[in-house]
Amino acid sequence: IWSQTLLPSAITMSLYFLIFGGLIGSRIGEMGGVSYMEFVVPGLIMMAIVTNSYANVVASFFGAKFNNSIEELLVSPTPNHIILLGFVSGGVSRGMLVAVIVTVVASLFVELHIHSYIVVVAVVAMTSIFFSDPSKIISMALFHE
Repeated sequence: IWSQTLLPSAITMSLYFLIFGGLIGSRIGEMGGVSYMEFVVPGLIMMAIVTNSYANVVASFFGAKFNNSIEELLVSPTPNHIILLGFVSGGVSRGMLVAVIVTVVASLFVELHIHSYIVVVAVVAMTSIFFSDPSKIISMALFHE
């Protein structure tokens, strides 16, 4: 449901850029030769990745739990690592899509200077993977009702 998962991130980041960049950033000025907007952009992109990667897994798992379909998944012959891989891949894909969308929105407000595309992609992928790991969410929901 792209209009409920991807579009709000673009709107939220636009508002952050307008408020923090336009109103507050003009009063702060430069820090170490970098404008306030250029300083804030990486943090806002990472915030969107973390939030969306985690939210995807939480919404998927708790939706299945509240619909009583998680039991069917757990008693199926599907190995646990495949179930975990499914949740993680959903969170990673949403995190990566949001990263691209927010980066495009950020490029409308400020000129981005990327020194190493390989490092950027690796950090975004690892962050999405780490925050998509639902093992703590699943154990909390199954064993601590």
